[in-house]
Amino acid sequence: MLILSVSSDSSTGLHLLTNVAATHPTITKTWADSAYRTTIIEHAATLGIDVEAVRRDPNTRGFTPLPRR
Repeated sequence: MLILSVSSDSSTGLHLLTNVAATHPTITKTWADSAYRTTIIEHAATLGIDVEAVRRDPNTRGFTPLPRR
């Protein structure tokens, strides 16, 4: 399992996923911010990696740590 934190644009996320898949082929699951819903998830699927988007509870106010992100 590898959990990545990228505070950049989705092209950086695509690059990271490609490198991770090449260097760690046993990784099959990762979690990402819900901002990476479409492009990252589709690209990861082509690499055999399942990306789960972690969403924030809309009723939460202020800073709250999200699980697996």
